[in-house]
Amino acid sequence: MSDASPSFWTSLSDRWASLRVQALLFTILPLAIMLALAVGSIFYAYQQVAEKLALSRNEELARVSADRLSENMANFVRVLTTLSNLDVVRGGDPTLQKNALTQARDLFIDFDGGVIILNTDGIVTVTEPFRPDLQGQDFSTRPYFQNTRALRSFTFSDIIQEPGSDEDIIVVTVPVISREGEFQGVLAGRFYVRFQRIGEEIQKLQVGDVGEAYLIDRNGSVIYHPDYSLISADFSQRGSVFNLMRGEYDGALIIQDLGKARQVVGYAIVDVTGWGLVIQEPWADVVAPARISLRPIILALILGVVLVAVIVSWGAQRVVRPIAELAARARLVATGNYEVQVTPSPIRELRDLGSDFNRMVEQIARYQAGLRQYVAAITQTQEEERKRIARDLHDDTVQSLIAIGQRTELAREAISEDPEDAKDQLRELRKMVTLSIDSVRQTSRDLRPTVLEDLGMVPALQYLANDLAQKDTVDVSLNVEGGTEDLSPAMEVAVYRIVQEALINIRKHARASHAQVDAQFLADQIVVTVQDDGIGFAVPEDTAELVNMGGLGLMGVKERVQLFGGRMSVDSMPGQGTTVRVMLPRNLPPSQFGLDEPETG
Repeated sequence: MSDASPSFWTSLSDRWASLRVQALLFTILPLAIMLALAVGSIFYAYQQVAEKLALSRNEELARVSADRLSENMANFVRVLTTLSNLDVVRGGDPTLQKNALTQARDLFIDFDGGVIILNTDGIVTVTEPFRPDLQGQDFSTRPYFQNTRALRSFTFSDIIQEPGSDEDIIVVTVPVISREGEFQGVLAGRFYVRFQRIGEEIQKLQVGDVGEAYLIDRNGSVIYHPDYSLISADFSQRGSVFNLMRGEYDGALIIQDLGKARQVVGYAIVDVTGWGLVIQEPWADVVAPARISLRPIILALILGVVLVAVIVSWGAQRVVRPIAELAARARLVATGNYEVQVTPSPIRELRDLGSDFNRMVEQIARYQAGLRQYVAAITQTQEEERKRIARDLHDDTVQSLIAIGQRTELAREAISEDPEDAKDQLRELRKMVTLSIDSVRQTSRDLRPTVLEDLGMVPALQYLANDLAQKDTVDVSLNVEGGTEDLSPAMEVAVYRIVQEALINIRKHARASHAQVDAQFLADQIVVTVQDDGIGFAVPEDTAELVNMGGLGLMGVKERVQLFGGRMSVDSMPGQGTTVRVMLPRNLPPSQFGLDEPETG
């Protein structure tokens, strides 16, 4: 019994940790919690939906009402425009203008403050009905006069005070333009704010049972309000009015002032005038009709949660099965079996995942094959290089040493017999030693980049460029940007070898006449670009196939770049040259890759 218990608990733990159980647990459990909280959360959700509906409703109501009011205001403009287009008014003669206005009095009866005409200097020349207190007044500094004169278009003023009486008025103006197109003055219609003539259209607006609508000017002052005591009051600090004043065309919000019930507020710009129309009604009145539907909503929510739980449980089983198969196939790939394939799933995303998995396995197989060929090629190259070094040492260095030994013996024998001949022998001996030293140094340079240690990064790159230009008559340009002072020795060698292998690849395969090497030593990365105008080639999708194509050098570059956590791209087409671009992280510690010391071979 004691032996079975650990096995039982292990099996139970594995079962709970399985993907199927976890998927069911983390889908059904949240649904169960949501069902338990549904009754409480429905009130919040209901309030959010109701708020959105109420805000949308009042915003639309404010917009439509503002459009209606704008059309009403446009009628006032049309009346004044009709009068301003009369020839007697255009003529500029105050007497004739006065007679014309008197005869057309019925047209502007809505202007409870009368109509006035200002000449080109902003002086009142005509009033109808006659207003001696206004006659001769200079209104040239008034914004409505200046705007009308500048724009030659109608203007609606904000609330202003009438000179003399200090009455709050609204002025509607249109320009008087002669037939020749010259500005002759301004025709202005006036409304007394206290008479509320402008608010007649708003009074027709029904905003629930206890709602209200009011009109404000561009400064936030009340032009019309059902509460007469609030006429001309400053509402600029109210949220809706503030939004209108800062340029919002329309909108809605919910406000709750201290000690007052919540209000749903909608607002919109009255296009013709630039004023703002605001409507508001109590929140309780807005949402009252929707409360009746509360119980059906809760019931529908419960049924919906149950239905969703059933569907999710069934769907989870469909999802888990192919994922479990994918996990099993992945374990086989981890053991080195690259022939496994995943069965396509009826679910699109899982089918795509399976297809990507199959392609990945194929790429890994090709990469492993390419890597084996690369290792074999590298091994063969190393063996050939060892043979070459051994042959060079035997045919050159060893033979030179033998000759030096023989020449030394001849010089020794000639010292006593013929000193002059001995001197000649020693001179020849010195030349042979110098040649041997040069040969050994050349072999050393071929084995490791001593130019890095002697001259530094940039001269070493220039040495590689010059070497290709001298040996293969390829015109090589080198461009270096940024500093190389803080590069680690391993990184210097990596950059040197990358450029070296890229240039060797050009020498062997490109048949190029020109090559360009760009090395950018940036703050966070190193970008090396080697470009040639050679014959180019078709770049395979899988870089592992470069080995099969003879691209051993590019494969070596890729392996070196990956060792340092960088990226390499090859851009080439037959007949269009080749561009190799390498990006290395500049400040990545080489010790991460076991490169604490620079390579020596």
